[in-house]
Amino acid sequence: MGIITISREFGSGGETIARLVAEKTKFHLVNKETIIKGLSDYGIEQPPEDPEKAVSKEDIGPDGRNYIEAMHDYIYDLAIRNNLVILGRGGSFLFKDYPPALHVRVIAQFTHRVNKVMKLYGLNSETAVKLVKEKDHEKRQYYRRIFDLNWNNTRPYDLVLNTEKMGLEDAADIVVAGYRIHAEPRQVKDGPDGTDIENGILTSPAEEEADKFMHSSEEEFASMLDFYRIRWDYEPKTFLLEWDSEGNVIEAFSPDFYLPDQDLYIELTTQKPKQSWRKNRKIRRMKELYPHVSVRLIDKKSFESLLKKHHPEESKGE
Repeated sequence: MGIITISREFGSGGETIARLVAEKTKFHLVNKETIIKGLSDYGIEQPPEDPEKAVSKEDIGPDGRNYIEAMHDYIYDLAIRNNLVILGRGGSFLFKDYPPALHVRVIAQFTHRVNKVMKLYGLNSETAVKLVKEKDHEKRQYYRRIFDLNWNNTRPYDLVLNTEKMGLEDAADIVVAGYRIHAEPRQVKDGPDGTDIENGILTSPAEEEADKFMHSSEEEFASMLDFYRIRWDYEPKTFLLEWDSEGNVIEAFSPDFYLPDQDLYIELTTQKPKQSWRKNRKIRRMKELYPHVSVRLIDKKSFESLLKKHHPEESKGE
């Protein structure tokens, strides 16, 4: 999935740029209104006191903290199933460990932003100055309270755009081009025999093998692996476990996934513990015969825990 996060100074035009980028890429735009409506559909309402405007961590309160946690989980859940343009909400921090994400910061000089706000909202100079200062202060406080980060630090961003120097449409085009350069795989002749090697991006077999999944839980697990850019193979090897007196194989085991970077085989089970004894027995037998092979069983409880984090609405329905 694609992720573009856009952080902006108030009055710099970041909201318009985010909307244009979403339109150009056909990505799903995630902003404050999207989140309020999405959480409301789950019965989670924003507290009367906006947690983003709290003066200190203590002022956020339990309702505010729960709302922010729900907001982050909601964004993560959207990212599992959609390509996103995330406006604000600490998106650059939430996806800082997701390499394909492009993190963009939109800035402009204070006087330029004041003039924009005056024209946009029909305000006089004094009121516009006060509003821009208030909004900048709220963002600094929010990042410090929630993420313990300095909002003014531009180092976490891949692309910084000064909208004094360009139109908003041009800025959006730069973001789209930057994302394609940053996140899409590029083929280079890098092998000693001239074979194609993908530069910096690992090809996932998910699209090629999606129709081979035997159970929806396997497809869900593959989606989560893709989200964290973990390479995987689906049932790449079969281990022989039992033979009859004539030497004929009577039992074998093909773990669901192999993670080459971890050299680890994964077997999923959504059965209750009393019903999963067969898989447990096969894994014990596999460990006896192939002690050098690492294999792990993810049981129903562990798998449901993953679903609650990434697909809360689906985990409730199981």
